Amino acid sequence: MIDTSIGRWLPFLGRRRTPESLRPRGTSSRVSRLAAQYDVEVDAALQRLWPKARIYHDREFTRDRADFLLVVRGRGVMIETKVKSDPGLFRGSTLPPLLDRLQRDGRRLVVLVNQGDPTPARDLISTKLGDKGRIVVWSGPHHDTELRQAVESLLQQTTRHA
Repeated sequence: MIDTSIGRWLPFLGRRRTPESLRPRGTSSRVSRLAAQYDVEVDAALQRLWPKARIYHDREFTRDRADFLLVVRGRGVMIETKVKSDPGLFRGSTLPPLLDRLQRDGRRLVVLVNQGDPTPARDLISTKLGDKGRIVVWSGPHHDTELRQAVESLLQQTTRHA
């Protein structure tokens, strides 16, 4: 019998990798693992900054829903986390589905990015959400002041949505 298995005939090709779209979030790529860890750190920061707040974490990966809902004093702010593997510009190319939904709903949003220059994304958020959107570079407790200011400025707004 002839062995027709390519893996045995051509071992230098290595194993095939599963496409990113089929991999579970948070387990397969370096950025996914960083994103899962970043979400844990953001959750801890929200608990630290607003100990009496209710924090809801969306465990399902979707592009049109924020990662967290923070409810402080009966008012809600959506929190979206973004992880960049490099310190370059953050353009926010994955934000439009979320921004479109929040624009329709009239919700407030803070986008947290771990590093980089958020200027292009800031312009995108401002265009879609106006004064109901903020973006903050947050990479740890030393950036808590910026996070607190962004959330509190949105909480002070009066709207018909919580």
